[in-house]
Amino acid sequence: MKKLLSNWPTVVGTSFLTVALIMLYCILLYASGIIPLGGKKAPSFVIILVFDYLLVRKVSQSTSAHFLKLFVFQYIFIVLVGILSALFLFLFYESTMGLGILNEYIQLSVSELQVFKATIIEQEGISYYTNLLNGINGIDANSIAKDDFTQKIALAFLPNLLMALYFKQA
Repeated sequence: MKKLLSNWPTVVGTSFLTVALIMLYCILLYASGIIPLGGKKAPSFVIILVFDYLLVRKVSQSTSAHFLKLFVFQYIFIVLVGILSALFLFLFYESTMGLGILNEYIQLSVSELQVFKATIIEQEGISYYTNLLNGINGIDANSIAKDDFTQKIALAFLPNLLMALYFKQA
């Protein structure tokens, strides 16, 4: 594991590059008139997987390691990306521009919810609709950052496991 951890400059650099590309992706979405929240931000995980693959491939070529060590190494990368990404999102959505985008997103979501109000109340009940409306209105910088971090950690499990098994050294 010491050999794997000796690659920390590469992991840190790759993490910063990954987060920078994710933020560029979000900027391009917003420039195209799409608010980069909700499901529209999820494809950014592909960027993480690409860099995760490149990182583990590079490390596995230079270091012989058990697949569990590679798996932990990959999770160190994912956690670092998650922390950096969540921190950036929190700071951005606390800024004036970020609050404006967030308010725009909330207004669009509430107006979209109003279109389906009758159907939701009929099928699920008024309490479900009220909880949904309160959830949308409760979106803030903290909830976005927390959600971003937990999604990265949860979504990375299976791909990391498969990559670690693929690159394992006997």
